[in-house]
Amino acid sequence: MSSNSNTASSDGTTGASAAASWQETIESKLNSIVSIKFIRPFTFETESRGTSQATGFIVDASNGIILTNRHVVSAGPVVARAIFNNHEEIELKAIYRDPIHDFGFFKFDPALIKHTKLEEIVLYPEGAKVGVDIRVIGNNAGQKVSILASSISLIDRNVPELGEMTYNDSNTFYIQASTNGSGGSSGSPMINIAGQAVAIVSAGLTKASTDLYLPLDRVKCILECIQAQTEVKRGTIQTTFQYRSYDEVRRLGISDTVENNVRQDVPSGVGMMVVKTVLPDGPGHIAGLEEGDVLYRINGKTVAHFVLLEELLDGNVDQTLDITVIRGDTSKDVKVNVQNLHALEPSQMLQVGGTTMTNLSFQLANYYRVPASGVITNWLFCILEEATAVKPYLLKSINGKAVANITQVVDIIKTIGNNECVPVKYFHISEYYDNCLIDGSIKISHLWNQVALYTRNDCTGLWAKESITDLPPARDIEPTNVIFPVIKNADVTKLKDVVHSIVKVKCMIPIFIEGNVSRVNAGYGAIIDAKKGLVVVGRETISSTACRITITIAGTAIIPAKLRFQHPTASYAIVQYDPKHIGTTKVQAIKLSEKVLEAGDSVRMLAMSRYETPVCLNAQVSNILPIETMSFEPPRWRSINVEVAQLDNPTATDYGFGIIVDENGDAQALWLEYIKAKKAMGVGGLSVQALVPALRALQRDEEPEPRSLKAEITLITIVKARQAGLSNERSNELQSTASTRSQLYQIKRIEALSKAQGVLQELDIVVSINGKLVRTLEDFDAQFTNPILEIVVLRDSQEHTLQVETTESKQEVEKVVCWAGALFHAPHKTVLQQSTTVPSGVYCADVVFSSYSYEYGMAEGHWVTHVNDIATPDIDSFERAVNACQDNEYVRVKVISSKAKPNVLTIKTCYHYWPTRTLVKDQESAEGWRYI
Repeated sequence: MSSNSNTASSDGTTGASAAASWQETIESKLNSIVSIKFIRPFTFETESRGTSQATGFIVDASNGIILTNRHVVSAGPVVARAIFNNHEEIELKAIYRDPIHDFGFFKFDPALIKHTKLEEIVLYPEGAKVGVDIRVIGNNAGQKVSILASSISLIDRNVPELGEMTYNDSNTFYIQASTNGSGGSSGSPMINIAGQAVAIVSAGLTKASTDLYLPLDRVKCILECIQAQTEVKRGTIQTTFQYRSYDEVRRLGISDTVENNVRQDVPSGVGMMVVKTVLPDGPGHIAGLEEGDVLYRINGKTVAHFVLLEELLDGNVDQTLDITVIRGDTSKDVKVNVQNLHALEPSQMLQVGGTTMTNLSFQLANYYRVPASGVITNWLFCILEEATAVKPYLLKSINGKAVANITQVVDIIKTIGNNECVPVKYFHISEYYDNCLIDGSIKISHLWNQVALYTRNDCTGLWAKESITDLPPARDIEPTNVIFPVIKNADVTKLKDVVHSIVKVKCMIPIFIEGNVSRVNAGYGAIIDAKKGLVVVGRETISSTACRITITIAGTAIIPAKLRFQHPTASYAIVQYDPKHIGTTKVQAIKLSEKVLEAGDSVRMLAMSRYETPVCLNAQVSNILPIETMSFEPPRWRSINVEVAQLDNPTATDYGFGIIVDENGDAQALWLEYIKAKKAMGVGGLSVQALVPALRALQRDEEPEPRSLKAEITLITIVKARQAGLSNERSNELQSTASTRSQLYQIKRIEALSKAQGVLQELDIVVSINGKLVRTLEDFDAQFTNPILEIVVLRDSQEHTLQVETTESKQEVEKVVCWAGALFHAPHKTVLQQSTTVPSGVYCADVVFSSYSYEYGMAEGHWVTHVNDIATPDIDSFERAVNACQDNEYVRVKVISSKAKPNVLTIKTCYHYWPTRTLVKDQESAEGWRYI
């Protein structure tokens, strides 16, 4: 059967005329609909920090009011801008977000609009009827304008439950239509053919091509209050209702008389409202309401629709309602006090480092069915220093003091000294009824965990920041005397003193610089000088120079430590604690053996189990092999040019740290972890002789500054060397030396900006250094102490004698500039290792994904060459250039990507949430760094 193009649509127009009418309607409303790009700087309530996009539409052109979803306006801090159909852009400020329904309002200044004729869309909630043809216009799937057509299929659908840690609506109907929207369509208007908004996009069902829309009854009322500049009243009895059909409520006990009365009073309805949840200690709970009660009347009025329910609640804030419910086959009358719903929404936020805390919101309390009181934090990690998930945790107490609101938390934190460790009790909100209380300890660094209280201001759209600086200084550490565990096995008595040298090391990393990707590292280390408090630990534990380090001795005493040295290529670092902090505790420094491990040696390895008890393993050295590691993108530190011992005991690979000792208990090697690939770790025994130069310098109170060729070296067999042109004479000479390995070493990569660059070349085969044939990696040790080396290399089938200068291995990162939500510093060693050229002395180390830098394209690994056309050859010039940039303006930033692709970014500044700050290295400070 052929279709009839003149068939009438649901609004009475024919197909052809309807198409023309719809086109006119859509064209007339395009200037009213905007794309919204927004950033949440902090995780708040159910909303994670980050950048996103959505849709909004103008509902008051003269006052510049835009309607969108609550999860766009956000319950917490937000920065946003609107982009009109002609790509004109305007800043937005959040002026209202509803406590329970998914809508809110932004505002802009109409006087700043230059190229757009502002039009508004009229709210017409009465137009939402089953069968009405509608169009949804918005920023669907990231498209500038997307138009979806459908018809309304339901107007009395119960709200969906979307899961934890996401927005969940309540006490309203939702409208349903098959529009199949996706990301970016949030906040789009559902309009009728007259161009009126009858609903707003709120949610979608992933398993069906169905979208859910919020009715506009309450939206319109609240808009009118905002326009009239009168108080917006929202009432609650902390009780959630659900609409149930008559056949269901009959099973709950309502009588025929009640049903007849309700049908007569509300002829359009098909059911009644039933109590779904009653929050503990709320007004409904106090009055005696229970789940399963069927709502009948409020103040004598039959209530079987959410619109009337909300009118009565909002119109009686701080007053009492007479509510009649049906419970079983009896009628029950209760008096319920109506609370101010806005008072249950957090308007303050405490920031402690990367952790934020707020009063528990009604939104979260309602989802988890817990009392709407207490203090919640979504991420305890930054102060707890444990790898906690981003979940809502309720705080029970801090430092032994109960906390019920954010004001109490601020008062307690003002009593905590710098880096003071205090107990905390908390639990996940979902385990409220499971008695799963967790005890831990928090440590607040005044450098890394700066404290600020934010208060919402709906006039400015910002959350006003009050920095809390009147905090106590660090308190003196009382010496702690501890006793080490004892090995009772008489066969290993010589290892007893070695146990007294093993300590646990924990490294908290507050910022990501130098390619670091982890927040908390923990491992074991060994004391190598008890008088000076020097401890050697794996480089994978101390993976950044910007860190806070603690040492735990015998599982009892926790004391602070400072980073003193990181080896540029070997997988170890040296940290230092103050020996006064451990009192008379008998710690023992390991004795360094001068005997180098060889394949076949019988050894013992002392390690610590996961229960922090000593473990002794017997093993033989199976081989001595170079470490093989992969490059990373973006670059991060990795061990190179190092040989380690492998043990034949497979249990050894279960441990990330150990001390390999000889028959006298003297340490021959350290069993250390190193990263082989992105998610693959290796272990091996590093000769203790690799520690000696740095240890001796520190014992002389000098800073270790080993020299280096700044070249990565790899193995090559003599067979391949001969194929590359190695002469028979040289081959015979090499093979006649006392080496068990038929191999040579080849230059794999030369570090950019090193003195060897341009002298040595990639693929050079190293034959000798300072007249000595190179057979092992130890033969390269001359680079650490000699400013110039005479190196014979095989290049292009010819031997060449080169004079190669070595370079001091100083700490490259001395200054970090924080700007627009990104961190910049001079290129660190690993970047230079993987670069043939250095476009600039300014390297982007990290980008906060909830910042303007992230939104506008700045990325880790970018080199910055210019800021507003000012050259930035080094970090100091970059610091001056960004300090000259004004707030709330676009800055032109020329960058070159890690793949050498140039680009010009325009990055907006917002110093309120992303201030410009400079962090400099300072060995005299407790943290090793300070802000200037």
